[in-house]
Amino acid sequence: MTGLVLSEQVKELGKKQLDFSNVSCLPPRIQELLGDPFTLKDPKKFQEVLKYTTSKSEIARILHDNPASDAMLRIVYPDYNGHPLTDGLDYFLSHSLSGQALRDRLQICSSWLAKNFLLPQKRVIDLGGGSGSYAFESLRIAGRVPNGFIWECLDLDPIAIQIGEDRAKSLGIQNSVIFRHGNFMSAKSIQKLADFGVLIGVLCGMDKETSINCLERSKVHLKKCGEIFAATLLIQSFNEDPLTFRILCNIGGWQLRPKTIEDVKDIFKTAGFKIINIFSERPEGNGQYAIVHARRD
Repeated sequence: MTGLVLSEQVKELGKKQLDFSNVSCLPPRIQELLGDPFTLKDPKKFQEVLKYTTSKSEIARILHDNPASDAMLRIVYPDYNGHPLTDGLDYFLSHSLSGQALRDRLQICSSWLAKNFLLPQKRVIDLGGGSGSYAFESLRIAGRVPNGFIWECLDLDPIAIQIGEDRAKSLGIQNSVIFRHGNFMSAKSIQKLADFGVLIGVLCGMDKETSINCLERSKVHLKKCGEIFAATLLIQSFNEDPLTFRILCNIGGWQLRPKTIEDVKDIFKTAGFKIINIFSERPEGNGQYAIVHARRD
């Protein structure tokens, strides 16, 4: 109904009857329409639900208008102010299992990066890095900027870049955390090669073939034997939190393509990376994300 080509995973989710009766921020009619898979086939009912969710939720509106924007993350992540989210649909979405998984991903990944990539005289390229959440959180955890260290965020969103630049300047680290507008998939975006690459969330909306191509393009930003740290969504996410993804994907048009662990392993191997480790945002494992540390062959 959105006019987009739906991923197979989103199509399968759209066939399921779901129970929204406990989502108290939604009126009964919207609860009923969201739970009914036939709503997705009825233009009038679909538009009614889409209009409601995008008017009541900034998260839903952002993802419907521009799913590649990191503005949604600036609502869900705890390191930005201005979004108290004390009630309503945004509160439900941001406090769902998937909202918590995003915050856990930020914390787990940033802690790892602070320990392993924040090294003297090293350069990190954050591909599709938006406003630099992982750079700022990693440096906050480290408590220092290593001598000669550079973290460069490369992104297409000028608003995210401006937000990141302003934040870096306010923290006095604008010479260490830098932002550049560009498409990392293009050879024109390649400047100084990096020791380490960060690719968090970018693969979530890509199928296997596109993910392989993306990783192959990211490889050219790295020095020989350079390392990459990436995170992508697993099918576990749809299985454990179908209500959130019915709202954001089936209705809002957020085209996620969650993968299996075997898919992830095959993608990195085919793209020419040797996987060093795979873990998740949950210490006990079995999380919504595959977090991958790999080295280019």
